[in-house]
Amino acid sequence: MEQYVIFQSNHQRFAIVVQNVARVIEAKQFIALPEVAPYILGVYEFQEKMVPIVDVRKKLFQKFTESTGETKVILCRWKEQTLGLYVEDILGISSLEPAVYEENSLNTSIKQIYIQSFLKMDDTLVMLLDLSYFFSAKQEQALVTQLENIKDDMHGEC
Repeated sequence: MEQYVIFQSNHQRFAIVVQNVARVIEAKQFIALPEVAPYILGVYEFQEKMVPIVDVRKKLFQKFTESTGETKVILCRWKEQTLGLYVEDILGISSLEPAVYEENSLNTSIKQIYIQSFLKMDDTLVMLLDLSYFFSAKQEQALVTQLENIKDDMHGEC
């Protein structure tokens, strides 16, 4: 059975497949970037790379995540790069079962493309995120371009 990192954002539970997670960190300070989407909090230096930090609550619910003692950053693999997800709380690592109504939800419009499936944790619904669809094509291109510009700046290129 597959294991998932379970986290909370906007009082909703989400999951990411454990194999897609590099590390969980307690970073609170990020390097701000000019002219980025509001949900990009900045970048964080990790293993000599600049990792963009995305506020999941701002991206999905248009509200910034408040920084508390529980907020964490999940460093995940995304498009052959590392991406940081700023979340309210990590609830743990668990093996979860698909929700019984998952098959019926595939044909409805309530399921967003970045929600790979619905899982059950006790009596609570957990949404499994598919990070490959987390951004629109336009958002993804802007983020990749910004990352390339940061790499160029780090290497002293103009």
